[in-house]
Amino acid sequence: HCNYNALANTDDGSCVYAQEGYDCDGNFLLQIGDQYAGGMIFQINEDGTGLVADVFNNLGQETWDFSMNATESSTSEGYEDWYLPSLEELELMYNTIGKGGSEGNIGGFPDNQFWSSSEISNSNAWTVHFSNGTTNGPNKGNVARIIGIRAF
Repeated sequence: HCNYNALANTDDGSCVYAQEGYDCDGNFLLQIGDQYAGGMIFQINEDGTGLVADVFNNLGQETWDFSMNATESSTSEGYEDWYLPSLEELELMYNTIGKGGSEGNIGGFPDNQFWSSSEISNSNAWTVHFSNGTTNGPNKGNVARIIGIRAF
């Protein structure tokens, strides 16, 4: 606790604890790859907010429309604000907790394409292949893997 007193010899209930993810001085403690807020952190902003990937909930492989609906209706880990990542967010995920990350594939991603929410046209959307980080724009009727993200 933050107000520790070595001379105290009774518990009077006055202990003060740091907010989750922070030390007693208000410094942010979480790092890329930590499990937090229902997922695995893949982005941390200067203000302590960031993004987590739902690496715990396998939504399988489906079409783009199904993927959009599946992430938006997910209640994984008790959170209801999951969504399909944009192309940029998906590339960042690959480069931080996927196979492009300095620590390797800490997210445990399979060698498959993952849908992004970024559309190319009415019939095509962007994917990122997690074997090598390449992007592609398949037809939305094709199947690719689904992963939701959320902000914290």
